[in-house]
Amino acid sequence: MRCVLAVLLLVPALPARAGGRDLKRFFEARCAVCHGADGTGRGAGGIRLGPASFGDPKTFGTASDEDLAKAIRQGSGAMPAFGFVLDEAEARRLVREVLRPLAPRKRR
Repeated sequence: MRCVLAVLLLVPALPARAGGRDLKRFFEARCAVCHGADGTGRGAGGIRLGPASFGDPKTFGTASDEDLAKAIRQGSGAMPAFGFVLDEAEARRLVREVLRPLAPRKRR
């Protein structure tokens, strides 16, 4: 009984991310096929589809995180919708934590 109580007391102390989806893995499994692991749009499945490059300032650079999350959830062009898999918060986290870091940094 003490062990159960100790475990129940420790559960709230676990980081919130421990129960969350690993969005980097999600990207590698679902997105990199077309967008490429580096975000260039040169994935094996996407060469003929012409997916967006995350380094393209015309498309990716001007889109807001909300617009990108919406495109992820609803689909865009040849890209399927992932709204049945990702909720809105996860789609926004995917943009912030996985996609944006793939864009090249501006040099000063």
